[in-house]
Amino acid sequence: MPKIVHHLFNSDEKHLEQIKESLLLGASDLAKNTSVENIKIDDLVNKAEVSRSTFYKVFHSVDSLFKELGKKLSNEITEYTLSHSPAIPDAAARVAIKTKRALLFITKAPFLASLLLKEEWPSSDPNHMMYKDIEKDFMDGKAQGYFSDMPASIGTNLILGCLRGAAKDILETKQPDDYIDKVIYQILISLGVDQKIAAELSKNPASALSVPPTGVASNIASLQNHTKAN
Repeated sequence: MPKIVHHLFNSDEKHLEQIKESLLLGASDLAKNTSVENIKIDDLVNKAEVSRSTFYKVFHSVDSLFKELGKKLSNEITEYTLSHSPAIPDAAARVAIKTKRALLFITKAPFLASLLLKEEWPSSDPNHMMYKDIEKDFMDGKAQGYFSDMPASIGTNLILGCLRGAAKDILETKQPDDYIDKVIYQILISLGVDQKIAAELSKNPASALSVPPTGVASNIASLQNHTKAN
């Protein structure tokens, strides 16, 4: 079958985006059965049926493609989650529930989570929407007297660092059933929450984050479900 060559000599942004989406989706499909480190450019261009020259007009390397995939997934899931999150006035409970939802998502969608971690999710960039959201939660908790009087950057990165480390643990090694509760408890304790309150909040029930109904995340989830069904 002759390979489709997409010429990008004009600034057709819609066409460019379609090619990028095709490469990203193809990459995620390949990553189901092959480690990211073993995926080559030839694998990607053959999967998406584009030329190597077209690939290089969209991405600089395989690594840059997977970083873009992780970034796109992170933004989609964060935007969807923030727009569908219930209001929780109690900041300590808010941190506990949000963190638990994120970790439950890791257990329910490990493949998507592994792609997120390729982009060093959750982001430590102070300008990222997830960072800003967690920073606000921390500041609210400090104002409510739950959290210690420390700089917002320290409190925010305590939450982010524990979340990232726990996510990697869940993906790499089978954890006990109460692992997520223990992570939440330690996060709250590190922020200065009373031990009894932290113990209660760490056991609060929560549901896993939802996959957005549209976008790359949705397409990848559909691919995964189709593979399992077959």
